[in-house]
This record gives sequence, structure tokens and C-alpha cells, in this order.
Amino acid sequence: MKRLTKPMMAGSFALLMLLAPLAVWSQQRTASTDTRYTCPMHPHYIATDPDGVCPICGMDLVPVREGAPAANNADSSIVVPAEMLQSMGVRTAPAAFQRIERTLRAFGVVEANERLESVAVSRFEGWIADLTVRAEGDAVQPGALLFSVYSPELIAAQKELLAAVATSNPDRQAAVRQRLRSLGMQAPVIDEVLARGEVIEEVPVYAEAGGTVVALEIRAGDYIEPGTPILRLQSYAEVWVMASIPETDLPLVDTGLPVRLHFPSAPAASEQGVIDYVYPTIDPKTRTARVRIVVDNRAGALRPGAYADVAIDLASSSRLAVPTEAILRDSRGAHVVLARGEGRFDVRAVRLGDSGDGFTEVLEGLQAGEQVVVSGQFLLDSEVNLREGFAKLAPAANELSSNSPLATLPIDNRALAELDHAVDMALYFHEALVDRYAIDPYFVQPAVGALEALVSRYDNTRLAPLLKKALAALGAAREVREGAALAAELARLVDALTPWLLEGRPAHYRDQGLSLYEIETAGQRWLQQGGDPLSPYGEGEVVRVDWPGDAHGGHSAPMNPSAADGDAA
Repeated sequence: MKRLTKPMMAGSFALLMLLAPLAVWSQQRTASTDTRYTCPMHPHYIATDPDGVCPICGMDLVPVREGAPAANNADSSIVVPAEMLQSMGVRTAPAAFQRIERTLRAFGVVEANERLESVAVSRFEGWIADLTVRAEGDAVQPGALLFSVYSPELIAAQKELLAAVATSNPDRQAAVRQRLRSLGMQAPVIDEVLARGEVIEEVPVYAEAGGTVVALEIRAGDYIEPGTPILRLQSYAEVWVMASIPETDLPLVDTGLPVRLHFPSAPAASEQGVIDYVYPTIDPKTRTARVRIVVDNRAGALRPGAYADVAIDLASSSRLAVPTEAILRDSRGAHVVLARGEGRFDVRAVRLGDSGDGFTEVLEGLQAGEQVVVSGQFLLDSEVNLREGFAKLAPAANELSSNSPLATLPIDNRALAELDHAVDMALYFHEALVDRYAIDPYFVQPAVGALEALVSRYDNTRLAPLLKKALAALGAAREVREGAALAAELARLVDALTPWLLEGRPAHYRDQGLSLYEIETAGQRWLQQGGDPLSPYGEGEVVRVDWPGDAHGGHSAPMNPSAADGDAA
């Protein structure tokens, strides 16, 4: 990786390549023909070699777009250049309130409607004289003759009825009539006996309901007695569909809900039904409950045992939702890739509700108006996941108390490189002041992103307040850019970094050849590498602040008159 610097300051800035391999600066006065290059997936990496590759992922470098958003080095977010977003096909959509038409789907089986079943059982003794129904499957119409029976008991009762009529005894007549009804003699047959005025020896039995014979227990000439099953009729004018509903969806289902049906074996059958009953028990093996659906079958297209596709349209309501295609699921659970604007992306865990019409309800994790990625999110999610994985390899800073010495903080190589972003900025500001040019705010942003990530990571340690002060100085420096105002922010930045420089990892900075200087009377400090001290603040007695462990104490250093910048003081 190459870096362009001013020739006169090349020596004092050689340390930048050692301290911050993720951040490279070029001066404002670099020739306009020079182009900087970056990695599409790691935009914080900047180089000047067009034939280079990213040392992190090995991707080919692309030219940096002027004015492109700076990278955010927070562990859970990434920044992607606009031209790369187009090539990745990234599309976003807002989280918004939608009316979700949810459809609950299930499989069902056609069964006979038990309410339409009728059974004929003998209430008397006798012999079957004639049988009009010959076999199972015979169709029977309501009022049709089923069979006739010869029963001495019924004959005797008929004679008593006729005798009561002859004696004009209405009470006895009503009692005998009731006895005939209790023996199973139908009212039309009793009326026929009275109309004839004579006994009917072979008593006919008529079907009180229509249907199909599903069981025939007698034959002509059989002897029957009270309780003998005769036949069973089943009507299929209306059938049931028994569907299994998952336990978690049962609260959404109730009787009276309309149901859409499709029968693969009977396309012409009715496609409408109504939930008639929700069974109160749950199958412990399948964790489902049965739901009974009533379906009109007067056309006779449906047969018991046939399969049915069941669709229950649930009541819709307005809910916060995102396109279902935006939802990602892995070992971390359900999450979405959040678009923060200016090429920034982050991952957000969400708790989901119902889905329907291409949208999924979001119960927790998002607010209305937040943009989520609906296309190209897999590449973005992989990059965020990779960064989080590296971050988890570092020791947890929250295991330390706010009183822990800076030297004991669990600073790994990644965190140290991010801290060195701020040190690099101190060197950059010093060079700009000494050489009298304005800093480029674009070059400051990587350090801001790095320190923001560190503030979150080391929030409960002594390092956090120092980082916040340094962030404030960097933010102000981007606004003022040059002159005395920039000098003031340099002093504030170095003042914030001094405890870390002297207590945190002083050997690291000493071994890199850095020197810490101070205008003794004003207390203003700056960082410099090698050579005579070049004050960015103007004239004054300069003292070098020795690194801890040095054999000699701090001493005064001669001021280089040519380096004094009265305008910057």
C-alpha cells in the first residue's frame, strides 16, 4: 500500500504506515492526476496502487469516488461505496404499517356428517315379510318403503285400537295409539289402519330421511326382536372436512370463520366452507388440534376420505411490517440489514409476527420509517457477521471496572490500530499547521468512526472519557480546518490522548520514534516523529515529555525559529 505525502514532511510522517494500516492520507496539494483506490467491501482501506488488492479480503481495488461517505469502523456496521451498491443490486424499503391479509393453510380429509346419519332398530318381535332395500349403497329417498314386517304384537295392538274406536272411547283410543307409536309403528300407517277400519297384517316401514344405505343387517324372512339393528342410512348432501391446525395458530381460529377449499380429486366440488367446531384437545405427537368444516355437497362430488387443501383467511389489521424477503434467519435468529444512509449498513435483530401478502409483521426491533435492505442483503449481512466475529475474539472490556489502569485494558491489535487513528490525526494536524494548509475533513472521518466504535466497546473504563474528548476535538477540527482554530483543536486532541500515550501503551509509541512536546508556559502539546521540535503554536520554550521508563527526565529543547508559526498561535 502506498501513500502520498508532502516531500518536506516525508520523514516525520513515515510512522503513519506503521501505526494505522487501515487509514491512509494524501495531502490536499497532491497532483490532480493522482487517484486513490479502495476495497469495495472494506472502504476504510485506501491505496494509490491501481493494481493492488485488499489485504483483508483479496478483492480488486476500485477508484475512490470524490465526496464518498467515510467508513464507519464500528464492529457491527459497514460502509459500501455507491457504485458498489449498484453492482450488488441493493434495494431498500421502509418499515411501514401494512394491512396484512394472513392466510392460514392446512390439509384436511373429507368425512361423513354424523348429523345426517339415521339408524333403524327394531322395537318389536316379528318376521321381515318384504325387503325393498337389497344391498349397501342403495339410494333411499325420504318416505320410501324400506321393508314390511309381520308382527303378532302389532296385529293385537291394531285390534285394540279398532275396538276403542268402535266403543267411542277416546281415552282408550289415545292410549292404544301411543302404544303403537312406542312399538315403532309410524303415524301414517296408524292413520291408514283407522282409515281402512281393518288390521294391516304386514306393517310397512318407511324411510324418515333420505340417504345411502351404508349398513344392512337383515334379509327377507329374518326374525327380529327389540334392539335388532336393521339398517343405517347416511346422507352426503353435506359433509365435514377435518383439518389439523398447529397449536400456535389456534388462538386465531374460531367457529363461523369462512374457509376456502380445494379438492384435488373433485375440482367441481364446492370451494366454500364454514368452521363448525374447534376440538378442545391437542394431539401430543403432532401438536395440532382438529377443526371441523361444514361443506355443501348436494352435487355429490365429495366422497369421504378425499383430501382437501384448506385456506382460512384471518381478519386483517394494520401492523408495522417489512417485505418478507428482507428477513434473514441464521443461528443469531431473525434479523434484517438496516440501511442508515450514505452507504452505511448495520444488522438489527427483530421479533416477528404474522406474514401475508408478501409482508411480515415486526413486533420488536424496528420503528416506522427505518429502511431495510430487501435485495443484496446476503452479501452485506456476511460482511457484518465477519466483523462481529473478529470483535468477539477480543477480551471483553466490560469485565474491567472504571478504576482499572489504562495499562491493564484488554487492547488487542485491532483496538490498538483504531486508537492509532487518533494518534495519526494528531500528526496530520501538526503537519498541516506547520506547513500552513487546511486539513481535508474526509481524511478525519475514519478516525471518528474508529473512536466511536471504541467508545461503545470500552464504555465502562477510564479510556471512554478520553476517547469522547478526542472525538469532540476531531469533530471541531473538521469544521475549522486550519489556522489558530485548528491549533486549539490539536492541543485539545493531544491533551485527551496524553493519559493513553503515557499510561496505556507508551512503549508502543516510543518504539515507533514518536516524541511528545509541550510549550511549557502554555501547556500546549503536540506529537512529532524525530528531528527538531516544530511547534505548531508559535514561539515559546519547548519541553519534550519523556516516555515512562526513560533514563532521563523531561528537558527543554531549542525552538526552531523557522518552524514558529505566529499566525497559528
